[in-house]
Amino acid sequence: MTRDMKQQPRRILVIDDDLDVWKAYRLVLTPETASSGTSAEKINRLLSPRMDDDPAAADFSLSFAAQGQEGFGMVEEAIRRKEPFALAFVDVRMPPGWDGMETAKRIRALDPEIELVIVTAYSDHSIEEIVRAVGSSEKLLFLRKPFDPDELRQLALSLTAKWHLARLAEQQRKDLIASEHRFRSLVETTSDFVWEVDREGRFSYCSPVSRDLYGYGPEELAGKIFFEVLSEPESRDQFRQVFSSCVDSAERCQAVERRCLTKEGRLIIVESSGMPVFDAQGQVCGYRGIDRDITARKENEAERQRLEERYRQTQKLEALGTLSGGIAHDLNNILTPIIVSAELGKMQTAGNHELHTKFETIENCSQRAAELIRRILSFSRKQKIDMQPLDLGQSIQEFSKMLRRLIREDITLSVVLPEKLWPVLADRGQMEQVLMNLVVNARDAMENGGELVISAENKTITEQTLYDVDSRKIGGDFVVLTVSDQGCGIDAKKITMVFDPFFTTKEVGKGTGLGLATVHGIVAQHDGHIVVESEAGKGSSFKIFLPKNEGTASWEKAEIALPRLLRGSESVLLVEDDAEVLQILAATLEEVGYRVLTAANGNAALNLFAEKGEEIEMLVTDLIMPGLGGKALGRTIRDRRPGLPILYMTGYAFDVATQELEEERGSILLQKPFTLDHFTRTVRKLLDAPR
Repeated sequence: MTRDMKQQPRRILVIDDDLDVWKAYRLVLTPETASSGTSAEKINRLLSPRMDDDPAAADFSLSFAAQGQEGFGMVEEAIRRKEPFALAFVDVRMPPGWDGMETAKRIRALDPEIELVIVTAYSDHSIEEIVRAVGSSEKLLFLRKPFDPDELRQLALSLTAKWHLARLAEQQRKDLIASEHRFRSLVETTSDFVWEVDREGRFSYCSPVSRDLYGYGPEELAGKIFFEVLSEPESRDQFRQVFSSCVDSAERCQAVERRCLTKEGRLIIVESSGMPVFDAQGQVCGYRGIDRDITARKENEAERQRLEERYRQTQKLEALGTLSGGIAHDLNNILTPIIVSAELGKMQTAGNHELHTKFETIENCSQRAAELIRRILSFSRKQKIDMQPLDLGQSIQEFSKMLRRLIREDITLSVVLPEKLWPVLADRGQMEQVLMNLVVNARDAMENGGELVISAENKTITEQTLYDVDSRKIGGDFVVLTVSDQGCGIDAKKITMVFDPFFTTKEVGKGTGLGLATVHGIVAQHDGHIVVESEAGKGSSFKIFLPKNEGTASWEKAEIALPRLLRGSESVLLVEDDAEVLQILAATLEEVGYRVLTAANGNAALNLFAEKGEEIEMLVTDLIMPGLGGKALGRTIRDRRPGLPILYMTGYAFDVATQELEEERGSILLQKPFTLDHFTRTVRKLLDAPR
């Protein structure tokens, strides 16, 4: 606007009824337009050119009126066209219309910003009278006729410059107000908290968002040091040092994460960015910036990390499960003839104590190996389970009698149960396995003895703020089984590792690393959750969350199998691709009276069935074999002989729809390895079943 003031002519209105006076104004204020100038004046202008920044070189634009009414109209039109006059020279006497005082008064009322000069050649009106008539002495001067040309020009320069500066100041004031309005609108509508602090960290400005973000109004924060009132106590010293370092280095801070407390004591995570403010000497006098609430973003990031970790863990477990399942299948085929042979050896050496004891040792070691395989299958979630509504409290009470024999004398076992627990859908044997593994784990952790507590409770979790060891949210109605010990505890870094297969903190030879991995697999099969609370040196608590079931819980004690083999005389087609298993099972069936036809694969069995199908009364087949598998073999034979009893055997049915086979009428799926008693009873059960 300053440049415009220099480039544009300064508009002056002359109101006088004497036309000669008009010429005088022109000669003084616009000499170039008054005449072309003498040769001397032209030479002078060439030798002394006017400078654009010379105040005396300002151009004036003159307008003239002979009467007050005419001059008033010209002022009014100029205002309408937004080209107002800066200065008006008004003669006092202008008969027969308005005099100068009346004209000045009306012009002042129309345009309060115009500079007025009352010009008079008479002394019949005092200055006081003229001021009273006009209404104010502000922007009002007096000039006596005849006037000095230099005085007139200097007066015009000063008053028009004053008018232009006043307009410039007014425009700057309006711009400042508009800028402040824009700033406040921006600050008050943004969701970020805008702040300004001095070099000590005291708030000098706070936007109203502080109330939404921190719970404090701007007036509550004004004058307070930000890290003392907002940062959590544990991090105040840290951020005091960070802020001091920024002030000393005059560096801007960008996306600094801070843990803050609201007025209500709620923890939030804030991202702060700010830049230094400098004083006139170039020294940092404070900072201004914004705070952004990133609590939700950090929670989402944490949730994403939990999901990613859970996915990685799932992938790892899936790979290990596939591997362990394949190994278990092969080992079960190996163990089956060992266990059956050991049992046959025991039966045949009943009178020879030394040999009988050796066969018994072989059988016991084989059963231990079979139990290890079952634990591997439980870990890999491939173990077949029998889900029934279960009263967990009654199961714990009954099983705790056996558990007391597992712990040492320096450990006290306490069982704390409520009067009534909700039923859960679970496999009773699997739950006993979970309980036994947790108790053994607790026993080994208490080298110096102590109290081991087994407890259970009904619990409803509604807020879903609890996470299990797989980073899954826990919510709903649960029966919570807790095993707590006073042992050595678990380091926080190792809590998530204790469920990894083959991970153990015990000495070499004192643990397989499958105990807790088995627990993890079983609980996962039951759609449950595991939460571990532990601290090194202060013991551990393992909490198993099992979903509430609406069914009616039942309790049945396991039947003890009678140690005798059921006999028969029927013709059985036995199909098994493992030669040792085929041989021992054939010998077993023949031992108890059955007539046995054997085949090493599915195709050979079909050929044998085509020859002697009429005399075959039962099919016993391995499920997974090269070429034609047991399932396809059973379907083919059933098409030819509907209702034929079929016993399927498998070391591990990870790639077969076992549920479908179990639902078939006249079929049973038997898991390897099995005992002679279990095998012969199952064969007899199928043959005796109604068809």
